[in-house]
Amino acid sequence: MDDLPKIHCTTITVCTNKWTGKVYKDEEEMKADVANPNTKTTMADIKTDVTVQVSPKGLEALQKVMAKQNEPKA
Repeated sequence: MDDLPKIHCTTITVCTNKWTGKVYKDEEEMKADVANPNTKTTMADIKTDVTVQVSPKGLEALQKVMAKQNEPKA
């Protein structure tokens, strides 16, 4: 599996407090809220959504790799 092509992509992470609806500007702000003894926020209260954006060229490369893996073995 070391010969797999590297596919460049962009990831977008959004952390939200499930109970208050607060959307944190970044993971550091979320971690500070969890660590803050003046709030009841725990990691169980956090929802993390991750979006991975792959370019058409990257998607094409991924499709080729998957098609090759699905070929019948002789």
